[in-house]
Order: sequence, then structure tokens, then C-alpha cells
Amino acid sequence: MIIIEIISNIANEILFVGSIYKQPDLLIEYGHYVRSKYDFCDEATRFFYDNAEIIYKTHTRTFNKTSISTYFAEDSEKLSDYKKYGGWKTIENWMKLAITSDIKNYSEVLKKFSLLREYQRNGFDIEKIVKHKKFDEFTANDIYRLIRGKADRIHTVILTNEEAQILNSGTTKMLKSCMEKPDFGITIPYKIMNEEFRGFKTKTAMAVGMLSNAGKTRFMTKLIAYITLILKQKTFVMLNEMSIEEIKQAMITTAINNPEFQELHGIKINKPEKEITMGLYRDKKGEIIYRKIDDNGNPVESTEEYIERVEKNSPEYNQIMKIAEWIENETNELILAKDVSGGYDDKTLEFEIRKAHLTQGVQYFFYDTFKQGIQDTGDWAAMKATATKFSQLMKELDSYGYLSIQLTDDTNIIKPDELTSSNIANCKSIKHTLDFLVLFKEIPSESFHKYGYIQEDEAWGNGVVCDLKPNKRYYVANIDKNRKGNKPKLIFEVDLNYNIWIECGRLVRK
Repeated sequence: MIIIEIISNIANEILFVGSIYKQPDLLIEYGHYVRSKYDFCDEATRFFYDNAEIIYKTHTRTFNKTSISTYFAEDSEKLSDYKKYGGWKTIENWMKLAITSDIKNYSEVLKKFSLLREYQRNGFDIEKIVKHKKFDEFTANDIYRLIRGKADRIHTVILTNEEAQILNSGTTKMLKSCMEKPDFGITIPYKIMNEEFRGFKTKTAMAVGMLSNAGKTRFMTKLIAYITLILKQKTFVMLNEMSIEEIKQAMITTAINNPEFQELHGIKINKPEKEITMGLYRDKKGEIIYRKIDDNGNPVESTEEYIERVEKNSPEYNQIMKIAEWIENETNELILAKDVSGGYDDKTLEFEIRKAHLTQGVQYFFYDTFKQGIQDTGDWAAMKATATKFSQLMKELDSYGYLSIQLTDDTNIIKPDELTSSNIANCKSIKHTLDFLVLFKEIPSESFHKYGYIQEDEAWGNGVVCDLKPNKRYYVANIDKNRKGNKPKLIFEVDLNYNIWIECGRLVRK
């Protein structure tokens, strides 16, 4: 019996794992490429890598002797293996050897030897490749090209971390699974949108566009509030224009004024965002309680005294404080936010998304306002590339992505129901990379007589055409792209002061 020596590069495996322990955040960029079953030939490197992933995801992102030893002490079987492989001393030695800036090379070599081992196990003759004078320069893809033909499936598993599938297999099983669990995401808080988009579906990306200062961030906040406060799903919000503080203000305004949240916290009042941000509250008579000042406008009572006086005299203040406490208790770390205004290039965005998904289990991502990286300002191709990367990440991570985008200034002269992707600032071609695209524009009050909406009325049994009311504010929501269904035009009743968005019905032109 001929014993074939399995090809390996243990030294490189040690350098790769040492880099991970030395700089754990590298798991975000490289962890999703690794399949330890294939990529590590040595039991010790596989053991330490697998546990590094677990520690990073579930315990801590700070790797040191104390945190690592504490983790292994929780499980006697793992602790036994930890000691068998040399414990912290082994990890420490590997960290000293590793140069984290070289991890890209370590990763390439890891995949190269992983691929060779699979070819070897499947009966391919790899001797000539290994002995080739340029072997050290070969990449994993170079090796794949040398053994193409029958090797396609192995290449797919090792390099892309995906099993190839036969498209026409399992069709009947799929149809039955749809009967058991329909292809529908979590609920969108708007009936027609929910039906047309099949909810907030994972593996999809959606963009909503509006003119500057028309409320695109407030609309996004309403969706985030619904997903977290009502559906209890984790969200991650990336911001490059509005601050985290401003999003918090929009969130409390949303929870105060919208009926779906009022039903949960039990307090039915209305409060405009401006008064909240100005710190103004009303007494029992509805009069604003102002801070005491002298003739020169200087305060004559301390902040503590002013708050105490408001607390004693304003039922409104106390009710809003209760709502704020309810938000804090209900969200329970469900909303993660990151200000990315300092740098929002593709690599940074991908890193933040992967980290939130890996370490926090986030599946719902929001980015406001979507634009290309600072260094690519004005580059349409760069913006499309960013949108493409965002969409691909949502599919890969089984997540839902939302982009808020700004419309061009010339949109002002276009009728509200005639918006298209051509009106997206900087790059209309991002439409092709998205699953859903909705463009909002306000209907001028002088044009109210030209529009109406069909409202389904259960009492009548048929759609009822309703007129626009003169004392209200209305937006047309143009569904410009929908991979899952129709593309109706909808009318929303909007009040930005209270962040209320009501889906009235399907638009009708008179």
C-alpha cells in the first residue's frame, strides 16, 4: 500500500491564525473566506482558528491572556484541548511570528494549499505542480487553471465557500416549502408596499429617493422604529450626513406621534420634533414653560432647577419621559448606529456591515445618505460599484439593505408622478443593481385637484376614489423598480413635524 503524504504549509497556517489573534478585526475581512474543514491541515491551527471565530462572535473582540483563558475555562473538553496544544503560550508565540499587514498573502497561500489537498484527495496528480520552478509564485487561481476540466466543483467549494447546485433539481421540494413557508419577509408598515415587495425580504436591497430636505431620513427612521420597536429585529444604521443625535430625536418623535407605537406604550399625545429639540414642554393649560431669564436674556435659574420646575408642572414632559424610557427598554440594543462621515469608501462600508452581521447578528442595514467615497466624488462608475457591492453583501449575508438617496435639483420641475431613476443625483444606473427603488415627491397644493387615490373600503366592497384634502400634505411614491411584483404609484399623507407617514392608496390622475 502506497502512503501519499498530504501536502501542507503549517508555517503559513500558524502565521494566518497568529494574525487573527493579534488583530481580531481581521476576521471581518478574511473570516468569511475561510472554511477550516478544508483550509487547515494541522489540528492545532484549526482548533485555535475555530475558537477564535466563536470568541469574536459571542464573547469579546478583545483578545488577551485573560479573555482567552476565561473562554476556554468555560468548557472542560475545550480546556483539555487548549492545554494539549500549548494554551496561551502557543498563541503568544504565533502572534509574535505573525505580521498582520501580510495577512492577504497568508490567506492566498492558505487557499492555495487547501485547493491542492482537495485535488490530491480526489485523485489528481499534483506532483508536477508542486515541483514547478514557479510554484511559490502560483496563486490558488493559477493552480485551478492548470487543473481545469474536472476540477470545477472543487474550485467552487474551496475558493468561493459555496457548493455548486444543479439548477433543475429539488423543484417539487421547493414548491412545497413555499406552501409551508411563503416567500415573504418581515412586515413593511404599509399595506400596499408590503404586498408588492413581499415585506422586507432578506437578500434584497432597496433605495428610497427624495429631494434634499424632503424627509428621506425621517421616512427611514419610521421604518427603523417599526422594525425594532414592533418587530424586535436588530438594525444597523450608517450615517454620513445627519448625526446620531438627530436620528435619536427623529426616533422619539416617531414613537410619540404614530398610532402603532402609541398602542404599545399607551400614551396618546402629539409633539412636534422642533419642540423636542428645543427642550420646550407645556403645562396643563398648554402653555410652554420657559426658563426664567433676566432683562438681558441671561438665565436666572440653573438647568437642574428648570428641569425640576418643568417636571412638577408639565404632564406632557413626564409622559414623554415615560415614552423615552419605553424606547430604551424595548430596543434593548436592537439599534446600532455608526457615523461614517469621516470615510465611507467601499472597503469601510463592507467592514462595518460584516462586523455588525458577524458580531451582533444584524440582518437589517440602513445607509443614509448613499453616495460614493470621498475620493471618488463625481465618479458615477464608483457610485454604481458601491451600490453593486452593497447589494451583493445583502445576498451573501442573507440580509436586507436600505439606501436613502438624493434626487437631482431639476426634479423640482418634474410632475410628482413622473419621477424615474434619471432623477437620482449623480448616478441613475444604480437602479440596475437594486431590487426595489421608490422615488418620492410632494404634490403642490395648487395641483391637488389633479390627483386622487383609490382607498379600499370594506363597507363598500370596492375601491373608493378619494380627493386630496386642502389642509394636508401629500407625496407621490413612485415605485420605479420592483423585482417581486407590480410598480404602482402610491399617495402618502405626510407630516414631517410629527414624522407621520400614512399610505393613503394608489394614485389616480383626474
